[in-house]
Amino acid sequence: MSSPIVPHRHARPRPLGALAQLLFASLALGCASTPAAPVAPVATAAPPAAPAPSEGALEPLTEEERALSAALRRDVERITALSCPASLATSAVPCGRNPKQRWELAEVADWLSGELTSAGHQVNRQGIELDDGLALNLEVTIPGGEEVVVIGAYYDSSSGSPGADANASGVAGLLALARSLSGRRHQRTLTFAWYAHRVHAEPSAVTLGSTVHARALAKSARRVAAMLSLESIGYFSDAPSAKPTPGLEARPNGDFIAVLGAEPARRLVQHATKTLRRHASLPVLGGVLPAASAPPAWSDGWAYELLGIPAIQITDTAERRNPHFRTASDTADTLDYDRMARVVSGVEALIVDLAGGPLL
Repeated sequence: MSSPIVPHRHARPRPLGALAQLLFASLALGCASTPAAPVAPVATAAPPAAPAPSEGALEPLTEEERALSAALRRDVERITALSCPASLATSAVPCGRNPKQRWELAEVADWLSGELTSAGHQVNRQGIELDDGLALNLEVTIPGGEEVVVIGAYYDSSSGSPGADANASGVAGLLALARSLSGRRHQRTLTFAWYAHRVHAEPSAVTLGSTVHARALAKSARRVAAMLSLESIGYFSDAPSAKPTPGLEARPNGDFIAVLGAEPARRLVQHATKTLRRHASLPVLGGVLPAASAPPAWSDGWAYELLGIPAIQITDTAERRNPHFRTASDTADTLDYDRMARVVSGVEALIVDLAGGPLL
């Protein structure tokens, strides 16, 4: 289904009370074992009928992009520091923020909530009931018209990993977008969502953070025009990728950002790729995933696809490029914040475009 229709009614998720937040900080959150991560999907050829981006040096960063680069670095460093506090350095407790590292996950959630509140947002906390506790999706909304554009990123990480690229990069990028767009109303409503339960969830679990959010949103009377998922957007290399993404061979080096989506989102993939090429000031490749090559929950966008919502993943291609992906070496100092800033700047232009311009 290519039309972005969500035909059911639902009240917006309500903030949880202090008791629920206390439970989250004090209860162990299940998940004794970690399911195998979904294999990165194989894309078909980039859909837009445009040549591969030309070689050459990137344009200098703008003043705004330089400031954004510094902010992204600060935020990724903060998230990874909260995931690996100094007190753990000499202990047997692994780094991470997930149901096994519940204190770290709670610290990151609290920090994100504080940053969003400081940016002028009202933060909604959406509870996810697990076997032994509660996890929280975080959501902020910028009201506009009846239609909605959703932008999301998962904020948990693998056990033993600081999770810089996976996915503090997406979390920081989404936070930067929420700050920049705060108070700017558009023709469509903007909803920003941070998902708490991805890495240690079974792909088909109803407790997957993005699934919980998508199903709640599907009960709304509003039409959802598009969903953008920011998943690993900070690792770049001018050398050939260890595992080039099939279908994106036009650029074997790891110096581009990819726009991926399933067949029903083909038009959105094409439009997003074209828009990012105009505004992101770095190479952009787009690809459509055949159904056979896209395993369940390959992206947080998958939960929205199941509801007929066009969804795309914006990514540096994760483990196909990044040798540190979801390991102990996925640290803040491995990311390229200048190129990450180019990506986030481009995504902001894409969001404004999808939002239909200012609400007059």
